[in-house]
Amino acid sequence: MEKTKPVNEFSKIAVEYFNQGYSCSESIIKAACKSGILNTAIDPDVLNMAASSFSGAMGTHECLCGAISGSQLVLGFLFGRKNPHDDPYKIKKIAKEFIVRFKDKRKITCCKALRAKYKGDPAASRANCCNIIVECAEIIQAMVSEKAYIAAP
Repeated sequence: MEKTKPVNEFSKIAVEYFNQGYSCSESIIKAACKSGILNTAIDPDVLNMAASSFSGAMGTHECLCGAISGSQLVLGFLFGRKNPHDDPYKIKKIAKEFIVRFKDKRKITCCKALRAKYKGDPAASRANCCNIIVECAEIIQAMVSEKAYIAAP
């Protein structure tokens, strides 16, 4: 399987992190911080707590793709409620929009199903995961570019 070439800085950085050994979810969040998508510093311990458990489709659950989970964390940080009086449906609409865009490309969000075609071929499976990371980063980048936002300080 050929890897998708990253087209923006965010996706390039995410691929670099993934190739360094970070999980898919960690790679998305770390790249969002480094690329400026999240314009704030996140404590590395918070990153580890938030992202690590999502990798590999949350361990044995093997359904929701870790790159999607990490992407949802980034979107929540960018567009999520800052207090209980904010509109709770804004982030839900944005989260759904991300899933719709992902499904336009891949049809499914289940990690096990996304990797099924590559079972028994670790190199092809890893290349597939790398492509998914690129796609998630590009969707986030597009959504951020389309919306005016202010990240939490």
